Amino acid sequence: MIYLVYLRNYVFGSELGHWVYPYLSSLPFFPEWILLTVLLSVALFIFLGGKFIHSYEKITLLVLFLFGVFIQSLIRKIYPFSLGAVVESDTANSFYSPALSHSALDVLSKFNELVSSFPLHARSNMPGKILLFEFFKLFTSSSEVMGYLVIVVSSLGALLLYGICKRLFNDKRIAFYALTLYVVLPCKIFFFPILNTVTPVFMLLCFYLLVVYLDNKRGFLPWLLGISFFVLALFEPSPLITGIVMAGITIHALKEGKLSRKDVYRLILYTALGFLTTTLVFYLLFSFNFFQSFLYLLNEARNFNANDGRGYLIWIIENSREFFYGAGVPVMIIFIYMTVLIFAKTKTLKGAAQWSLENIFVISLFVNFFVLLFLGINRGEITRLWIYLAVLFQIPASVFIAKIDKGTILLFLVASLLAMQGMVTLHRIGFVFP
Repeated sequence: MIYLVYLRNYVFGSELGHWVYPYLSSLPFFPEWILLTVLLSVALFIFLGGKFIHSYEKITLLVLFLFGVFIQSLIRKIYPFSLGAVVESDTANSFYSPALSHSALDVLSKFNELVSSFPLHARSNMPGKILLFEFFKLFTSSSEVMGYLVIVVSSLGALLLYGICKRLFNDKRIAFYALTLYVVLPCKIFFFPILNTVTPVFMLLCFYLLVVYLDNKRGFLPWLLGISFFVLALFEPSPLITGIVMAGITIHALKEGKLSRKDVYRLILYTALGFLTTTLVFYLLFSFNFFQSFLYLLNEARNFNANDGRGYLIWIIENSREFFYGAGVPVMIIFIYMTVLIFAKTKTLKGAAQWSLENIFVISLFVNFFVLLFLGINRGEITRLWIYLAVLFQIPASVFIAKIDKGTILLFLVASLLAMQGMVTLHRIGFVFP
């Protein structure tokens, strides 16, 4: 599949569906030193990181975080447009100019009045992405530096993913593998510094708070989870659908006796109260009506599909094919193999009731993908729009690789393929034009 992209013979999107990511008309210069440096960096990341993560966890995580930012920034250099040019462009990134023109208070308090005057993408998004650039303005006025800050903030997701896997599976090796695959996730690298690459951070924060609650059942955590859900929805509502996977994890914890029914009721009630309380606070302090804004944007998405001629059925196939590539070809091959294996071994309902946490996660993610697919809200552009979902597919692949005796070598092969996939595709496809 990577070779097909190299030959310009793979379509990202659908011409019949009225959307494609075009191939670059002229190929940018591809320095060989970037290829060699990236592969060497991935090798050092995996073999040294895997050696020290068990004995010097915190300092190793800090070094890996910085190293991950370096690897992603280096791969992104292959793309012919600078980070600053993309940040400043209203065509590519519609959130920078509203942040320059309006204060954070105005964006929230007058959102419904201002949204129709925003550039295209900002008109179909909640205000959270504009507010992130308002935050960046506190540190720098340089659009180029803001582009790098996007990579830094996006990379925080690697640490959250590590924490999630460590608590879920009680295994630092799985957690380290998931962190590694997050760093070289193709669809995320394709779209730096577009803010969809930051969306997984807010989603993973919600996941992390949930798994911490499953461990210690502290009453304040569901309140924080509700607040985090609100922040996620303020930034990007779509990842709320990953609650399907969260529900699967919670049901497994209940079945295993790690949670009581009372704990589950408390989780649901306090999370809902945390969300609604935050919604009320934003309404009273900033006059920001979350539900009105959400319904407006949902209606905009429906009108966009109708006005742009993006039919429903054709995107069921095309979105699946595009996601397979964007989430990482070797990762998706592993996921499909694991899913088939689970169904092949489960011949009765009793067998399904005895599924391990690993199996529950795989099947919940499988269901999550198809629910999102058949909802049909996103028709095309899902390499960008479903980055948050692609992140979760790295977890089953990490579990699978960690079970193999020489898993570190296999991890290096998979991560190197993902890095190659990122570099070759960035060299060929025009994902973002300033």
